[in-house]
Amino acid sequence: MDNLLTFNLRVPVGVQVVSHLISENTLLEQFMLILSSTVSGCKFDKHRKEIEALALQLQSASRMELQGALALYAGKVAEQVLANFVPEVSRILGKEKGTPVIDPPPPPSPPSPPQTPEEQQQQETQKQLSDFAAKNLAGFPQFSPQKIQDITSQAAESIHAIAAKSHIPEPLIPKAAQLAFYDFTVLYDDSVSMGTEPTRIPTTQQTIRGLYKAAKLLNPRNHFSLRSFEGADFDDVASEKDLADLIAAMTFDTGANVAGPLKQKVLDPLSAAAAGGSLRPTVVVIITDGDLGSSVADFAASVTGFKAKVEKAAPGPAVLFLLCRVGTDEDAAASLKVLDSTPGVKDLILYAEESIDTKLAAAGGDVDTYVGVVIQDLVKAMDLQVVA
Repeated sequence: MDNLLTFNLRVPVGVQVVSHLISENTLLEQFMLILSSTVSGCKFDKHRKEIEALALQLQSASRMELQGALALYAGKVAEQVLANFVPEVSRILGKEKGTPVIDPPPPPSPPSPPQTPEEQQQQETQKQLSDFAAKNLAGFPQFSPQKIQDITSQAAESIHAIAAKSHIPEPLIPKAAQLAFYDFTVLYDDSVSMGTEPTRIPTTQQTIRGLYKAAKLLNPRNHFSLRSFEGADFDDVASEKDLADLIAAMTFDTGANVAGPLKQKVLDPLSAAAAGGSLRPTVVVIITDGDLGSSVADFAASVTGFKAKVEKAAPGPAVLFLLCRVGTDEDAAASLKVLDSTPGVKDLILYAEESIDTKLAAAGGDVDTYVGVVIQDLVKAMDLQVVA
């Protein structure tokens, strides 16, 4: 054969054959030479000694019998070596050269189980929360991508439990979950008149309890603070027990109205925080049984001035306002209703015209259902400012 050197040699064990024409041998001849050299190596001394020892035990066998036995075994070895030659050499070369190794394909992975309806709802809510954060919270440096992800995961899961207990309509669930990005501040009326009807104080306290529970379910890390018109203030109430102690210690013995406390205890501190770059998105819930305590014009000027300061320093829906009336005072109702048509105020503060004690009674005294109604009002307050 052209360019082939055919060997017809008997290579004794222990002798290595090296040829400068080795690259021109057939592949099988190269393998046989290397195999002979490998078998003669030190690595197989033990096996060679065992084989030679066998020769002493087979002295009684004739030469023909021994040759026959060796030929039979050689055939078996040759069959095994040659059958495995191509796949083994291909596999080894494939690994050494970084080319794909021809191995049987792995068994297919079992299909993922289909999502439950609840999982699909949570996934959709989480997506909508991420969109909300991208459009509305870019101006707040405290919301890192990781923090937004943590909040959306927690809120998407919690809001569906809240909605089930509070009967929040399904289309409003993703918007209600957006409240997870907000701190809560409740400014409540502590005037003597709060005691003139038996429902005013209990309804105020139930509202505070229910909002605290919902806010902490949505985002346990957000702040919940209490402000009374003229009494003590409590920042970042840490637990339901602390809240219960604060509620038990409430007193109602002042003569204040809304306008003064709102400016001094809410608007001015939030304006200062905005100017200093430390403002956190905040929901402000105001509960009162009385009138504004100032002219509509003065109240509007105070609110619009606050809005201008905050928008200059903190773009986005930084502060949401919900004004709730408690009790049946018709003069107070008429005074507050004017806000719904006052320029500058109606776009910032949502006044829920129906009194909250009436809403609690309509819910049959069920606080969870009642809080669901308040949350729906907060969604409306959010719609006044939020980018859809």
